[in-house]
Parts: sequence; C-alpha cells; structure tokens
Amino acid sequence: MALATGLLAVIGAASAVYGVLELIETRASRAVVGSGAAIILLAYAALLFAVARGVFRGRRWSRAPAIATQLIQLPIAWSFRGGETTWFALLLGAVSLTVIVCLLLPSSTRAFVGDQP
Repeated sequence: MALATGLLAVIGAASAVYGVLELIETRASRAVVGSGAAIILLAYAALLFAVARGVFRGRRWSRAPAIATQLIQLPIAWSFRGGETTWFALLLGAVSLTVIVCLLLPSSTRAFVGDQP
C-alpha cells in the first residue's frame, strides 16, 4: 500500500504543477478554457491527495476512488501512444497498473477490510 500511496501522491503533485502552469500561462484570448482546465487539474490533484491520505491510513472509502481514477487514466495513457509521446503513455500506463495491482493485492484487502470470517 505504501507504493500505491506514493504513486497517487506523485500523480497528484504532477497534476497540481500542471494546473498551476496552466493558470500562469492562460492568455486573455482563452481565459475561460485556461482557467477551467487549471481548476479541473487542481481539483483532481486535491482529490488524489485526499485519496492517497486515505489509502495510507487504510481507510475503506479510499480504495474505490483510487482504483477508479487509475482506470480512467488507462485510456488517457493509451491516447498518448505513438510518436514522441509514447514514453509518457508507457509511464502513465505502468503507474496506473501498478497502483491498481497494489490496491487489489490480498494484503491490501486485509488492511482495508480486516480479517473477515
């Protein structure tokens, strides 16, 4: 679970950095699009940080949103394949799959739900 927590936090940090950069680079000609994208990225970062904290503490509620966000990122990673962005597709896909596997391991299940009879 520690690996999943760390990767969720890294994705959240990357999203926050990109959101801030998007906000800084927003021009008057595309203010609505730029600020909207920045708000979405910053909200996503906040969600990932909250989920990472929940996973770290073994909170049951955090597992589903953690897996859901990673399942959403898989098609996003797929869309980056080909050309100069293939490395990013592989990186994002590998990180997403790693988080999913870490959260579905039996040891993680025990940490989230405890020993069930």
